[in-house]
Parts: sequence; C-alpha cells; structure tokens
Amino acid sequence: MTKHYITNLTHYVMKKNLTFSKLMMLVIIALLPVAMFAQKGNHKQPVQRYFYLSGEGGFSINHGDLANYEGWIFEDFNKDYFLNNLNGKLGLGYQFGGVIGMNAKFGYGTLAGEKHGQFLRLVDGAATPEFQDLQLNKTTYFDGNLNLTFNLCNLFFGYNPYRVFNLIPHVGIGGIYYKAGQVNKLDANNQVVGEAVAKEKADYALTYTIPVGGELNFNLGKKVDLFVDYTYHFAGKDNLDQIAKAPTDEIEYVNDMYSQLNLGLRYKFNNPTDIDKMAREANQITMKVNPDPLVEKDGKVCFDVTVTIPPKYFEKHAVMNLTPYLTYKGGQIDLEPITFVGEKVKADGDFRVNYKEGGEFTKSYCTDYVPEIENSELKSNPMFYVYDGNIYPTQDDIVKNTYYTQGGERKLADGVVVTTKPQPKTEIVTVYDTVLVKEAAAIYYFPKNSAKIKNAKEVNKNVKTLIEAGEKKDLQIEGWASPEGTLDRNTTLASDRAKAGQKEVEKVMKKNKVNMNEYSINVNGNGPDWVKFIELVKASNIEDKDAIVNVINNAGSQAAKEQEIRNMINVYPELEKEIFPLLRRAEILIDKIQVNERQVERVIGE
Repeated sequence: MTKHYITNLTHYVMKKNLTFSKLMMLVIIALLPVAMFAQKGNHKQPVQRYFYLSGEGGFSINHGDLANYEGWIFEDFNKDYFLNNLNGKLGLGYQFGGVIGMNAKFGYGTLAGEKHGQFLRLVDGAATPEFQDLQLNKTTYFDGNLNLTFNLCNLFFGYNPYRVFNLIPHVGIGGIYYKAGQVNKLDANNQVVGEAVAKEKADYALTYTIPVGGELNFNLGKKVDLFVDYTYHFAGKDNLDQIAKAPTDEIEYVNDMYSQLNLGLRYKFNNPTDIDKMAREANQITMKVNPDPLVEKDGKVCFDVTVTIPPKYFEKHAVMNLTPYLTYKGGQIDLEPITFVGEKVKADGDFRVNYKEGGEFTKSYCTDYVPEIENSELKSNPMFYVYDGNIYPTQDDIVKNTYYTQGGERKLADGVVVTTKPQPKTEIVTVYDTVLVKEAAAIYYFPKNSAKIKNAKEVNKNVKTLIEAGEKKDLQIEGWASPEGTLDRNTTLASDRAKAGQKEVEKVMKKNKVNMNEYSINVNGNGPDWVKFIELVKASNIEDKDAIVNVINNAGSQAAKEQEIRNMINVYPELEKEIFPLLRRAEILIDKIQVNERQVERVIGE
C-alpha cells in the first residue's frame, strides 16, 4: 500500500510540468546578474567564446500515462521495451563566456511502456471504456529545443577553461513532432489480448515542450568534451500515448512528459590561447648570448641575444615579453624589453612569430660599463599574456593590467670581462648602508582553516611591552596562510587572520588606555606564503627536502603547486606537523633601522 501511494505521488509530482518549469525559469533569471558579474574582474584568465557541435544518444524515459512506476522509472527498461526507448540528438551551440551559453538541439526518439492497476481512458473519442492494464507499443517523435546553459562551477568557483569536470544546468523552449503508437490491452499474465484499444496514429502531431535539465561535463582536451545529460521535457498535450487518467482519478487532466538520459561528445570550434602551457614549456625556447661571457670595450658592454622559438609552440594570439637584466651584488640593471607577438595579434612587437614555423630572432644591446657589473650575470624571466587590444611595453605594465604567466628565471651569460687599458688602481673598502626594514615584533599563530588565534595571551604581553615603550607609532599587520588549500580560500584566510591580529592589538591598547588616534595600524592579507614554505623546508630535517623544493619550483601554475602540496602531505607528515603551523600566522611588523655592511671597489685617490 505504501509503495503504491509513493509511486503514484511521484507520478503526480513529475507531471506538474508548468509549475516546475516556471520555477526553474525564475531561478535561472535570478542567476543571470550573478552570472554576468562572475565573468568580470581584473587580471582574471581570459574568457573563451566559441561555437560548438554536439552529438549524443541514449535512453528515452516515458513519464506519460502508460509508464509503469510500480518498480520506479527504470522498470520499463526490460527486454520488451529497451529498443523502444532510445533517442539520438545533434546540437549546435555558442558559449558567450565563462558561465552563460546557448544551444539548439534536434533529435529523433521512441517511447514505450505500460501501466497496471489504474483506471485510464482514451484521450480521443467519445464515451470510451475505462481500462486498467494497457501497453504503449511505440510512439516515434522528432524534437527540437533552444536552451540557455549555465556553468555552475565557473560561476561559484571561478573561471577555469581547463577544469576537468563541470556541472551545467539548462532550461529552454522547444517542440515535439510525434506519432502516437498503438495501445494494447493486457491480461492478468501481462499478455496482449483482444484488438488494439487504439491503433497507431496515421499522422504526426505537433506541440510545444519545455526542457529542463543539466549535464556533467568532462573536459577531454582543448576542443573535445565528453558529457552526460539528463533532461525532462514537459509537453503541451496529453496524447503522446493516446491515454489520459480516468475522470474519477484524483488528477483529471495533466500533460505528458518524457526525459532523456544521454551520453555525448562536443567539439568546440575555438582556438584557445594557452599561455599556461607556454609558461610550463618555456624551456623549449633557446636563448644564446654572443659573446659569453660579456666583454667591456671602450667603456661599453655590447652583445647580441638570439632567441630560437620551436615550431608549433607560440600561440597565435599570445604575446611574450622578454626583458634581459644584469644582476650583481647589491643591484640590478634592467635592459630594453623584447616583445614577441603571435601571428594573429593585431599589433606590432619587435618580432612576429609564425605558429607552424617558429623562428630565430636576434636583438643587439649596448650598455655603459660600471665597475659593479664586472662580477654579474645576465638573466631573463619571460612573461606571457593574451593579446587584449594592448601591447604592454614593460613587465610592470603587464602585472598591473592583465592576466599573465611566467616561464621561470634563466641565466643567459656571465659578465663582464674588462679589456680597456690601463686599468686604474683600486682598493676594497667597507661601506655601511643604513636601510629601514620591517621587523616582526610579535607573531600570532592560528589553527588550520581558522582565524582564531591560538597564542593570544603570550603574544599580547609582547604587544603591551611594545606599546608601553611608546616608540613605535606605526604598526603593520601581515596575515598569511599555509599553501595546501586553494588560492581563493588561502587569500580569505590570510585576510581574516590579519584582521584578527588587528582586533587583539586594539584590545590591548584599550585595556592599557592608549590613545589609539596616535597610532597608525595597516592590515594586509597576503594569501599562501610560498617563500616562507620553501625557506622552512630547506632548513628542516626532512630527508627529501631538496626533492620537495624542486617539485614545487617546477610545478608551474598556482593550481599545480596546490595539488603537489596536497599529494605530499600523505608522504611527508612532517609538513603538516612542523611546517604548515608556522605559516598560519599574523605578524605585527615595526620599522627598524638596519645597518648593512658591504665591500666595494674604489679607485685609489678618490
């Protein structure tokens, strides 16, 4: 009795098509402003827009009056009805951005099923008898619909064109062109008896549908997706199976409904510019300097930088900024940047790179010789970004204005051999430089995934001493997180920890009746502390610490580093026990004068 009630209730709820479809459409409309907002933001990964073709096929599931729910929906998929509940579809779509898309789908399918123990009647015809056990042999149909799609993963977790799995609901409007199949009467043994209750319709009929569903999408590559789609189609009529519930039933008239569970492939007609891959594979670019080491002549250091880019490496819409720089003890000299542009970039750079052929490019440099660069190295760190209508001349401009990736610092040459004669007599003297540095006067530590301070009582003693001294009026509080979580989560944690540190400092001030207007407190959340993590690992007793550092340095993208960290936790429990707790912190920094000693060479007599 209970099972019969539940299954009939399920049937009733599933056939309330107008109410459900209207609700879904209201939800989608409400999400539209949020979806548009999610596609904005500075320095985010460029959003891909593209057309695509799709093909899919699978099960048609009948939710009409002749669908047996005694064993739930899939009871109709037995040996008798399996081949009569199939469908296939072709589709064309366009992705407007990271969240919103639209597609049109057209397909062909069949529906079959049976119903037991319920009074039913023919939709067409007058004074028709009522039947309890009926069978729908096969209804054939052509259907088409226009759908609005929403990528929920990009909406709520941030845009990522290379995410492996995506959840994409959709809602739309469509139509079904169908020919209702023959209806037979069944006996107690579930066998067809007598003449057909209703013969197969001679002609096709047309009605509207409202499709509502979603797909789980699996990214196979740049251009190909595999997906599983499940969609309900609410029809505008009740005669897809020629049967309606009898007037004595609780529900006198509701329209038919069917659903489709399909497996499909999608081919995207886009040419995404994968600058993350360019950065990961930057070692394919060769850079040579002539001469090496660098040579001084007549007060000048002149040399050529030759860059060789392999075929099928440089993306057609990409830009690479290569800025050589001379680094020496105590300083750095940035040289003129070299800008490489892909073959479809609608702007000029120093060199245009053909995707299929690659190429070799040479730029000449001359810079004034200064004694400090005699013991120096020529280095570079290529920076990549997608052309957005602007060419950014310097790497600082790139950082400020667009999303970018870096290929890693690389040594190009040694310097500098001095050839100019006679050389003046020099001597080594000690020079003392006075610099203002930030020093951690107190450190609050936090539990994992928390902004609640663990050691407030002990640290507040130091804060009180600092305030009572009355010498430091400018305080800076820097919040940090350990790097095993996602960037967004760590950024939020670091900010919350910095604010928690600020509250503790202000609490100490109030308790000691300090005039807070005399103090300046600056708060900053820095996200994950990769630099401190590498420093602590190098100083630890972990057996494979060098391997850990190499894996992280070569991981490439932020997401790749995060994944490598999570993989290592199970192998090296020391990370969670010894390293990560020291990274989950908020530091109270004060200004301190530091005197640095360095040795310089000067000409005797100066």
